Amino acid sequence: MHRFPPTRTPTMGHALARKLLSLLGLILAVVASGTIGYHLLEHWSLFDSLYMTIITLATIGYGETHPLDLAGRIFTILLIVFGTGVVGYGLSSLTLMLFQGDLPAYLRKRKMDKIISRLEKHVVICGLSRSGLYVLDELHRAGHKIVVIEKDASRATQFLTSYGHPYISGDATEDDNLLAAGITRARALITCLTSDADNAFVTVTARSLNPGLTIVSKAETESARKKLLAVGADHVVIPSYLGGMNMASLVVNPQAMHFFERLHNRYPHAFRAELLPVEVAWVGRSIGECLPVSDGSVIVIAVELPGGEVQFNPGPETKLHHDESLMVIRRHVPADAV
Repeated sequence: MHRFPPTRTPTMGHALARKLLSLLGLILAVVASGTIGYHLLEHWSLFDSLYMTIITLATIGYGETHPLDLAGRIFTILLIVFGTGVVGYGLSSLTLMLFQGDLPAYLRKRKMDKIISRLEKHVVICGLSRSGLYVLDELHRAGHKIVVIEKDASRATQFLTSYGHPYISGDATEDDNLLAAGITRARALITCLTSDADNAFVTVTARSLNPGLTIVSKAETESARKKLLAVGADHVVIPSYLGGMNMASLVVNPQAMHFFERLHNRYPHAFRAELLPVEVAWVGRSIGECLPVSDGSVIVIAVELPGGEVQFNPGPETKLHHDESLMVIRRHVPADAV
């Protein structure tokens, strides 16, 4: 898979400044032309020429500063016909830019950038596809810090205004947008783009920018899943596969599926399943010494031993060793707790 590096485009601030300067320059050019024209044709002072130009362009209707000869009247007609149109266009464009267009968008982006610059250990979601929307809703309900990268600005605004999470309007495959989302400080990235190639490209880029990042990617096929794992994804999900498994489970074992679905919907923050690697400080100590299992805050389902073997339902006296992991269920724990 080969891609050319994205062309670096000017920032919104630079583009806004250029547009503002061009509009102001256009208005000033008309005013300067009128002032110089009256000064040369009528031999008035520069101030009188400027005054006559301003009242003419503003269509105020005051009397002439000094009596005009034929050349001065013709010049005034041309200034009214062409100058007022140019000034009107410039002023209307400035008003639109300042109140409805580029400036509000620029200020909103500046606010987003400040919020994102203060985030650490957050989750970056790439793409608000149907899968991405479910991911966003689930992480939002769990209280995680989130930054979204979405190419469609109107779609991002529509779905994220109610959530209150910052977002980047742009292509997630571009390095600048990933960096703007704070990828170097993030703890996880979930890429839900519609193209497997785009998901793979985001995975490769994100891994190079943050080697310790946990990357979860969406895939459409088993072949794409293997390739995404090969290029650096930690976990790859095929939504159609999971959907098919759930539908089959509803036929084979509907009671269990209904129970967990009702439990999750009724108590969305009541529990959370995790896989905890055994920390260095835990080695040689028992589960009961390392985790609050006595009060039920943490329920240890199993211990994953080196090599993949699993010991189910370990007692609190079970000793922990290097390279083991604990499959646990937490309840009533803040989203950032480990």
